Amino acid sequence: MPTPLPLPLRVLVKGASTVNWVSWMGGPREDFIFPRVIQEQLLAGGRPTEVQTITMTSERTSSILRTWQAEVLGYSPDVVVLVYGHYETIHLFIPRWLEVHANSLRWAPRRLQSAYRRLVLRPVWKALARAQAKIDSILPPTLRRGRPRQVAADLERYISHVQSVGSPLVLVFELLPPGSRYRTWFPGMARRIEVMNDTLRTMVDGIGRDNVRWFPVAPLVEEHVAGDIDLAIPDGFHYSPQMHRHIGTALAREIDAWAATQNHLTKGQEVL
Repeated sequence: MPTPLPLPLRVLVKGASTVNWVSWMGGPREDFIFPRVIQEQLLAGGRPTEVQTITMTSERTSSILRTWQAEVLGYSPDVVVLVYGHYETIHLFIPRWLEVHANSLRWAPRRLQSAYRRLVLRPVWKALARAQAKIDSILPPTLRRGRPRQVAADLERYISHVQSVGSPLVLVFELLPPGSRYRTWFPGMARRIEVMNDTLRTMVDGIGRDNVRWFPVAPLVEEHVAGDIDLAIPDGFHYSPQMHRHIGTALAREIDAWAATQNHLTKGQEVL
């Protein structure tokens, strides 16, 4: 009889561009995003692991409720990592569709499209962004108080759904404030992120399950770059390759410790 192989640990990572983007892009293949680091570290430690990353730039939290069945029911992940709430803290009034349209990576390099983007779209976008920055510096930064509550409600509903599929470990990310590169463009964003973090942490605490946890990121910034946010997120929003590695390594340690308590992953289960 062949020696039974251990069951691979399944990890699902979901989020917007803070998951899929490296600051700065264009580096070597070794510039892994943190989900790839999770897989690398767990495999290096001898734990068979499959990591599936489902991520889209500018993704809102509300979208996860529309896709959870297709992503979770069949895959049945052992661990779910959620990085949400960041996008909802960026803009005070600019609509999402315009932000996505203005910064799209899909447009084809055609003469008319290029002229439209250069002569119309980008000037309009920049004018609105400047106006928003002025308003954001005058009005209370948390004027739209319903946003954090809605993000937390959507995540809580999602977590409730995925807990019905084998009670996976769920890790909800702490968000970092913007770096200096974008503080003048989004004056109130740091305060909005603070409120968002408080709201999400309260949501996680309210669920009251050991397998639903808050994952703090600020201590990693303090430990590895002496708290310098501009070293952690050089472009103002996204993790550097080094910070992706630190985050992925810390996640791998926590996931591995949890996986060690899960009998269904142990080697030598009964072969039918």
